[in-house]
Amino acid sequence: MVIDSYEKDNLNFTRKVLSKHHVDKLDFVCWTHPHYDHSPGIDSLIKDMFHENIVIFSPKFYYGNLMPDLLNSESSRTPEIFDNIWNQVKDHPNFSEIWRTISANGDATHSYQLQLLTEDGLSHKDICFYFLTPIGSRTDVFATKGNQFGKPNELSVSFILSIDGYDFFFGGDTENEHAIGINKEIVQGLRWIKVPHHCSLGAKCIAERIGPKFDYAASTVYKSSNLPKEEVQNIYAKEGILHMTQLEENHEYKLLHEYGIIQYDYHFADDETVVNIKTYGNAGQYFIKKTKRKDSDE
Repeated sequence: MVIDSYEKDNLNFTRKVLSKHHVDKLDFVCWTHPHYDHSPGIDSLIKDMFHENIVIFSPKFYYGNLMPDLLNSESSRTPEIFDNIWNQVKDHPNFSEIWRTISANGDATHSYQLQLLTEDGLSHKDICFYFLTPIGSRTDVFATKGNQFGKPNELSVSFILSIDGYDFFFGGDTENEHAIGINKEIVQGLRWIKVPHHCSLGAKCIAERIGPKFDYAASTVYKSSNLPKEEVQNIYAKEGILHMTQLEENHEYKLLHEYGIIQYDYHFADDETVVNIKTYGNAGQYFIKKTKRKDSDE
């Protein structure tokens, strides 16, 4: 499965990781929303790794509705990417099974089930995806032609992948407007979180609701928008372990590499779940900064 994509200098690290593990087809693809930092290359991945049982998820949204100034800046390639995917799937005999648009309710009612198979195909695990956002009551108006839209983060798909009762949350860029519509009990049970919207204050409510089962979170950096926010990072780092694709040093980003990758290897067994973590490039664990006390505070 692949969630979103990005390319820089004609290099797609998602494709590089897939090649490393000899993956030549995709079963599940989610394009969370049409912002530029989530989109380039997802169409070519689908084209090159397409097969008749692939399932593609995207927001319920008419892509021609993006406001002109937005198309000229943050989402300039969105129509082209959408058209490339659409032309790949629109005439396929299994179109209704392949193309799934998401309009959710913030609870477990919008779900999709798959099976994970061992390499020999003799054993499997039942897994389930629960789609939580975007909340349809806010976005369905943009699913028809003519209603202009200027905030793609409001479209962002977020979902839970549940394996053996261990819940992974892939937050996309879901912000508070939609996150507050997610059932609180669901958030309380999350174990692993892809932090929504680069640890922004606009996506803070997920962090404030996480429960006692929470283990790990991972987030990316969006330096041009001054993200992440330390206040939000500290919430995750206090309640569990937070990894970042770029580490912060002395309040400035010191890039040792032009990329950061965080790899979580989960080993599910009957008695326990074992997690091995590796980081590459400029990625690593985020620690809460210790402030020096003034003499007057002692």
